[in-house]
Amino acid sequence: MTVRLLVAWLGLSAAALAALAAWQGLAYWEYSDGVYALSARQLLDGQALYRDFAGAQPPPLYLLGAAALALSDSPAAIRGVMALCEAATSLLVLVAVLRLTQRPGIALGAALACLVTPWALREHAQLLPETVAAPLLMGAALAAGRRGGAIAAGVLGAVAVSCKVAFALPALAVVLAARERRRALSGFAAAGAILALAFLLVFGEPLWSNVVAAQAQTGIAALSYVGGLWAQAGWNLAGLLVLAALAWPQRAALADADLARSLLALALGSLLLLGTLLKHGSYLTVLVVAEPPLLCLAACAIAAIAGAPGAQRRTRAWRARAVAATAAVALLVAQGLSLIVAPADPVLFTRPLAASGPARVMSDAEVARAAAAIRRCPAGSRYGGPPYLAFVAGRDIAGRQPDQFMIHNAANLERFRRAVQGDHAVCASAPAAPATR
Repeated sequence: MTVRLLVAWLGLSAAALAALAAWQGLAYWEYSDGVYALSARQLLDGQALYRDFAGAQPPPLYLLGAAALALSDSPAAIRGVMALCEAATSLLVLVAVLRLTQRPGIALGAALACLVTPWALREHAQLLPETVAAPLLMGAALAAGRRGGAIAAGVLGAVAVSCKVAFALPALAVVLAARERRRALSGFAAAGAILALAFLLVFGEPLWSNVVAAQAQTGIAALSYVGGLWAQAGWNLAGLLVLAALAWPQRAALADADLARSLLALALGSLLLLGTLLKHGSYLTVLVVAEPPLLCLAACAIAAIAGAPGAQRRTRAWRARAVAATAAVALLVAQGLSLIVAPADPVLFTRPLAASGPARVMSDAEVARAAAAIRRCPAGSRYGGPPYLAFVAGRDIAGRQPDQFMIHNAANLERFRRAVQGDHAVCASAPAAPATR
């Protein structure tokens, strides 16, 4: 990679992230973001994760959030650190596409597009396992395609799983597709065992009861609801899937066949995460880890179509691929623009015929007004509404239990539920926001 290309990416990605930060502001998009942010603050304040308050994920996500808040106890600190995670994913896409196509311009375009693919845009800078795991899994795919990189691929995959157990699906897919599979599996197993042992030594049995047992007790979602989520996922991934499909017949022309294989494995493993939507409380945030590898393959299709010689461009097959690629890119652009221009009602982002879609919950101004009202609550009272509003307002939540979804759906978290029910110093309660994990 040339210094000129790296400087161009740095300047353009910084500008893009600054523009996205201005667009987003304090807006409320994701229930889980507020849960994890408020949990991180309580952890920083000295409360014990899994013992004093419930936690649905392994420790690293909460620890990262607490580290961000240690720099500045504000939503901006969380957003800044998560934007750095997105920048890391973008840089890895740049490296991957450059290795595959040897086309700096297309690699730079893909790296910038990584910041505004449909679900990367919707979940921009949110404190979510997917935001943190996306660069780890991309790094694993890049390492898996390199001679001598297998152990690093396995370790990165294990660290991704430590953000959310379900990420074992894409992590294992990458490890099994690695150029040196046995070494990758060894790295994955060793790092996973070390992390699991360390977490258990520090957090003990409550870690298991929160992250494994409680998650198993949340139940299965209605098939009608899950079908709607799958349809929405198909709509938002359609453009990338079409482009990736166009790239695969041209894979012999790619400069790095091993990397193409590991990226395909990562994409397929990430798509398997859609099966986890059957668990009550899961949501489409899993698409955040599926988009980067699909985007890399999509960029290969564009490179192949744009770089075809003149004689080939006169064939019917080339024209058909060009039309399909143009339509796929147009769909992606339309979905992104719809979300940017009308986040409260993104018509083109939402799947056709859907009664409602994954729109923004509250605007920046609405959040600011709600936070101001919460701050006027009597001293010592706690807020009874969405965790994100409590986080922005700097107030405790009822029972000091940010993860309202888990404690109300897992029987073994009854003591946390009783803490909420017994908290009579609650100032206000807002309409329930969609509770997803």
